[in-house]
Amino acid sequence: MSPILAIDGLSKHFGGQAALTAIDLAVEQGEFIALLGPSGCGKTTLLRCIAGFLTPEAGTIRLAGEDVTRLPPYRRPLNTVFQNYALFPHMSVAENVAYGPRRQGVARDEAARRAAEALELVGLAGFGERLPAQLSGGQQQRVALARAIVNRPQLLLLDEPLSALDLKLRKKVQSELKQIQHRLGIAFLFVTHDQDEAMSMADRIVLMNRGRIEQIGRGQDIYARPATRFAADFVGDANLLAVDRRGDDSVSLLGGAITLPAADAPQGTLTGVLRPEDILVTTEPVAERLALPAVVSEIVHVGSHASVGLTVGDTTLTARLAPSALAGMSAGQAVFANIRLVDISLVPGDA
Repeated sequence: MSPILAIDGLSKHFGGQAALTAIDLAVEQGEFIALLGPSGCGKTTLLRCIAGFLTPEAGTIRLAGEDVTRLPPYRRPLNTVFQNYALFPHMSVAENVAYGPRRQGVARDEAARRAAEALELVGLAGFGERLPAQLSGGQQQRVALARAIVNRPQLLLLDEPLSALDLKLRKKVQSELKQIQHRLGIAFLFVTHDQDEAMSMADRIVLMNRGRIEQIGRGQDIYARPATRFAADFVGDANLLAVDRRGDDSVSLLGGAITLPAADAPQGTLTGVLRPEDILVTTEPVAERLALPAVVSEIVHVGSHASVGLTVGDTTLTARLAPSALAGMSAGQAVFANIRLVDISLVPGDA
């Protein structure tokens, strides 16, 4: 089966500056894909090219096998949910949702029936007579979603639609949005700069940086096996360690305290990646781990865990511990940072 969305060699420039460079991406029917990256990385530009609001200088965009690269937005079998929801303030909720079918020539009664179904799907049955101003931010977001899905598009684009919600409500709507996507069975392409949002919702993450795709994969795979220094640093927390190459197919880190084989490592400059949760902090060395003498520089409590700063030689590491593991630990205390060499990844790029 061919992908619902296929992008090949897509490039876009603004004022001579590259916003997208040689983007290749395939999205399967029913997939939930997150476009993740910092501000200015090109994720919204890519979404707008797919939607038809921008025209690329090079490359093709195919939806369900049809080349839509030069088609206007209204001729593409997709819908978009924007950050500001763009609801008509003078229309009721039901009228907002029915607007799309009515524009397509659907009879008023049928459009009203479809709107009621869409509102029930997003958990807003009985809200049809209200005006948008009478709804909370989360409810307005769901109205925007109902309006986007009422015509059952083959692909739904979402441009940071949860960014205006507070943290607790955003978590709730994230779960609801994923459930709705499963029930509909259509592909969602979701733009976000929030790594936790992408990790919790997406089947696959498309990680972008400076107009290029850095890595594509499941969130847990990108976290465990980052392909680049940027991927390691952006997805989750990481200790990034300077790497010195040696002449015997090995590398050293932390001033020679750690030696790793590097025969299969990428060429060029390397960075060592060690996740905070992979450091075990104890007052005595732990068997079957490399025990590095360290001094506690700070302890920051962050709800469910504590972030512990460790000075190892000339390097500062961060460990993540459960509060119960602190056991009276304090700043200035001599400890051991116990690590497993298998937990250190070598990726291209300079630390």
